[in-house]
Amino acid sequence: MRQAIAPSTSSPDERVFSAIYDAVQGQRLVPGLKLKEMELANLFKVSRTSVRNALLRLAHKGLVDIAPNRGAIVAQLSPEDCRQLYEARRAIEGTIVEILAQRRTPAIVKSLRAHVTAQRRAFERSDTKEGYRLAIAFHRLLAELAGNRILAQVLDDLLSRMPLVILTIGSQRSANDATHADHIELVEAIAAGRAANARRILSRHLQHLEDDLNEQRPAAAGSLAEMLAI
Repeated sequence: MRQAIAPSTSSPDERVFSAIYDAVQGQRLVPGLKLKEMELANLFKVSRTSVRNALLRLAHKGLVDIAPNRGAIVAQLSPEDCRQLYEARRAIEGTIVEILAQRRTPAIVKSLRAHVTAQRRAFERSDTKEGYRLAIAFHRLLAELAGNRILAQVLDDLLSRMPLVILTIGSQRSANDATHADHIELVEAIAAGRAANARRILSRHLQHLEDDLNEQRPAAAGSLAEMLAI
């Protein structure tokens, strides 16, 4: 028998939003999956209004599609959507790494090196889930350390949609192969103050990830409650 949801100090809207957001980031909700307001309201013991508010916030972040008279589904990306996401990331992150290389400090370099070391250790112990999480977090860390709040916010929205790219198209390359060596090379370019080189490495890295996408459409596994970790 499923246990009741533990009491939370967060608002009903926030609980629904966070659960769906986390499930998308964890690749547990596949594109096209129907998100029924009544079912979600019953699962979370909240009003349909709270569910609707959460779904609207998720739609604003590009994680949910809402159509009149059809309800909400986990967002479905076209191949062109995926291409444009990578194109946008190259533009935004290219600027971010140039800023970092120009404004680097010992503290920034130390933080980046510590992160890629943690990523390497995760893969060495075959903790691919943690390695993948750290690989994505690395890109958020770049934006955070660059100190531009607007760039960081735009990048966060782009990165939030990347699990949908993997779930829509799939990848032929493991996160270990695809990211770790590139991340090390990028950190050392930043440490050396080579802004143009850092941008080239970043662009090549994202292009490799995009090139390794392949067509595969996973099916949903388990009940909605299980996918939302309720």
